[in-house]
Amino acid sequence: MRVRAVTSFVLALMCACCMLASAQDAEPAGQGDADALRLRGRGMFRYEVRQRDKFDGWSDEIEVHRARFDARWRPMKDLRLLLELELTDGVAIRDIFARYDLHRAFRVKVGHFKKPFSALRMRSRWDLLIPRRGLLDKQVIGSSAFGGFGSRDAGLEMSGRIGKRKRVRFSYHVGLFDGWRLTDAFFRDPDDPDEPNTSHRDYAARLQLDLFKIASLGVCYNHKRARVALAPGSEMDRSFNAVSADVELELAGASLQIEGTYAANPNAVAGHSLLGGHAIASYRLRLADWLVVIPAFMAEIVDPDDELEGGRAWRLAGAVNLDIGAHTRVVLAAEGGFGDMVWTEQEYTTWDEPTEVESAPRPVDTRILVQLNVRL
Repeated sequence: MRVRAVTSFVLALMCACCMLASAQDAEPAGQGDADALRLRGRGMFRYEVRQRDKFDGWSDEIEVHRARFDARWRPMKDLRLLLELELTDGVAIRDIFARYDLHRAFRVKVGHFKKPFSALRMRSRWDLLIPRRGLLDKQVIGSSAFGGFGSRDAGLEMSGRIGKRKRVRFSYHVGLFDGWRLTDAFFRDPDDPDEPNTSHRDYAARLQLDLFKIASLGVCYNHKRARVALAPGSEMDRSFNAVSADVELELAGASLQIEGTYAANPNAVAGHSLLGGHAIASYRLRLADWLVVIPAFMAEIVDPDDELEGGRAWRLAGAVNLDIGAHTRVVLAAEGGFGDMVWTEQEYTTWDEPTEVESAPRPVDTRILVQLNVRL
């Protein structure tokens, strides 16, 4: 598919950055122009009790939820290289990119990384005060049949900052991303069943204004163009637009984050849009130099189909985070909700005559979990 050409370009550009770094005469350590290779490991271990309506009962599970290893290297003053691996189930590349800083106001990043969409999605999983990002992130921002609006893909991004955060600072991210996926709901080539059958290109941007370390305002936009293989020699093109806005307030240990998203629903039929939003309130209480307690509460609502009566879902979540030193966090969290998410989707009895049906209801599961985050 066409996106492979962009991915090849991305990889070639990364190789060029590495060759450029190799050609430089690195100064002796301690002069600040280059850093040694830095290695880091992070683990997330979870015990969860969960009630699923469709199973009509409770189940529990102990799991290694995340196991990450990353390597960071700054071979020259303005060039940064990063490789992050996920080790939970085999070895998978999460992030791999090179970033060249021409100036604080203009940086270029190329590789495989998150798209600049949704403040909640851009925040590291290890920094989340509520362990799960929620319904909207799961359905369309972090993932969908055509890739999430904020998921990881091969891309080229320009970014920069102007001003100082203690006063007023403006920052921006603008990027082009390509990806492809294998989706069971669409046609699979019998001669090559593992060949991806959907591709997408995302044009994503984020603008943010920070005011005196008290408030930040952000807005994100994503235009997604997708292509789907329907049958041998038959493809379908679709396009989606998504807008997200967020505000964060911090004062005397208290924090409030609010974010809303309006977008064409990639999982629904063309012309059907979704609307969702959440609010997260927290308070940071330092008990000792090495001990911090952070209670947090999250409320979320999602309407996945503006053309369908009903189908909305509410989710409520709370957590108590205990930070022990700089490397350990223990989290006790619970969440639940009401309502079932439902949207209109296409069902293909034959490839040339699709019919519109309601999707299977997606309820909000009740969960109680204990989680241990460790950074090494």
